[in-house]
Amino acid sequence: MEYLLDTCALLWLGMGGGDLSAEAKRRITTARLLYYSPISAWEIARLQKEGKIGLPNTPEGFMADLCAQYDIDELPLTGQTMIGAARLPDHHKDPADRMIIAAALEHGLTVITGDEKFARYGVPTVG
Repeated sequence: MEYLLDTCALLWLGMGGGDLSAEAKRRITTARLLYYSPISAWEIARLQKEGKIGLPNTPEGFMADLCAQYDIDELPLTGQTMIGAARLPDHHKDPADRMIIAAALEHGLTVITGDEKFARYGVPTVG
């Protein structure tokens, strides 16, 4: 199975996985392919810059280490993804989450997330 990790899932995984469910951890370790959205890298860098999260190193280092350790690939954001995000119903106001949802729908991916609102869009989720 192929999964797209949302920003919180990436942070939790990179910080030892404590807030990930046992099922999410199992899916991550047995996944055929794992992806992250570049919008998550932006969110992580922004959160670190604003002092809202502490990272063990720079955002670049954090993402590089995480991707290397778990073999996570970047899923490019395309114009089609951006249009899809704009067309989504307004269940979720966070533009970054809307881009992640649109990318998952576009590529037929299940999202690993702790956000229950994702499922309102018809995207499969693991919480």
